[in-house]
Formats: sequence, structure tokens, C-alpha cells
Amino acid sequence: MSIWILTALLMTGDLSPEARARLAAFDRAVAESRRAYDGLGADATDRQRLEALLVRDQRPMSIASHEIDLSGLPEAERREARALVDAEIDRLSDENVEALLTMVPAEGWFSIAVYGEEAATSAFLIVQHADTALQKRFLPAIEAMANRGEASKSFYAMMWDRVAVAEGRPQRWGTQMQCVDGFMRPFPTEDPERLEERRAPMGFRWPDYAGYLANFGACGSH
Repeated sequence: MSIWILTALLMTGDLSPEARARLAAFDRAVAESRRAYDGLGADATDRQRLEALLVRDQRPMSIASHEIDLSGLPEAERREARALVDAEIDRLSDENVEALLTMVPAEGWFSIAVYGEEAATSAFLIVQHADTALQKRFLPAIEAMANRGEASKSFYAMMWDRVAVAEGRPQRWGTQMQCVDGFMRPFPTEDPERLEERRAPMGFRWPDYAGYLANFGACGSH
């Protein structure tokens, strides 16, 4: 039995047929993204592997966030289904980190000039979902490459902020959010009066901080 079939059975074994049906699109995305990565030949480049990891990282997570509808199920089953989905996403994240660590170049990070933007984005997103120690390990290399134009400055800013928040420090560019009274709000930010000034050279795709905050709304339990 292949590992993805075994995983699917473990995920849905205790759920009702209705709940299993609600998770079918997620199960398919997990299985397909695993098959795509595992099916890469031995001659696949690290760039190709990173691009496949991007799909394995993002597609199941997108479905989990936007396409799973558990409404109408008993509350206990909703919690169980969501917990199983979250656990599977955690497993995928661990697999992606393990794969990425086999590809880290001597320079310490994945230059856009060498690997391309999609592969470099994949590496960033995978590490963003990893633990703080790994983020701190790569942060200096990301900063150095960002200063040379070989990595995204906005990615560096998001990674820096994430580490700061995890360590209980104010963030610098206001990228990290938390759920407060039912709405997403930024974690404390150092010197907020100069926030726009700090953000200006970092290449964020939003014209101002208000535009960034407009991406976030209500939050709470699923």
C-alpha cells in the first residue's frame, strides 16, 4: 500500500461518510502533490524539485483554508475533521523541510538568479512554516542575498518579523498578524510612526500599510 493511500485511510477512518466526502478534495490534493514530487526522476534539478515542493506546500493548504466546508456536521466531528487536516498539513510541512534541507547550496540560501523566482519562493514558504530555529539559521543568508538583489526584500522582512514575534520582540515591518477579539490585528511593531518609511524600500506589493491590512478580516474557529 502506498504511503499516501495509508495516510488517507488514517485521516478519515473515524469520520462519517459525509465528513469524508467533505475532505475529498483535500485528500486528492495531498495525494496528487505527493505523487508529483515522488515521481520526479533522478535527473531532476533542485530547481524542479523546489517547484514541485511549492505545489505540495501550497495546494493542500489552500484547499484547507478556502474549500473545505464542514458546516452542518456535528461540532465534535467538525473539530475532528479539522484536527486531521491540520495534522496532515503539519506532516507535509515536515516532509517539505526535510526535502529542502537536502538542497541547501553552499551560499546558504536559494538565489533567484540561480534557481528562479518560483523555486526561491517555494524555499521561503517552506521555511516560513518551519520552526524558529530554522528560520534564524537562514535569515542572515536571506538578508545578504536580498541586499544583492538575489532574494526578495519583502520575504526577508516577513522572515525577520516572524522570528521577532516568536521570540517575543516587536516586529519591524508589521507583517505578522494575530487574532484579537474576532479580527486579525498586527503584532506590536517597533517605532510605528516610521513604519511606512521602513516598509517603502522593501518591495511589498501593497502601496501602503493600510492596503496590506485590508487583506485581513474576521478570524476565529473554523
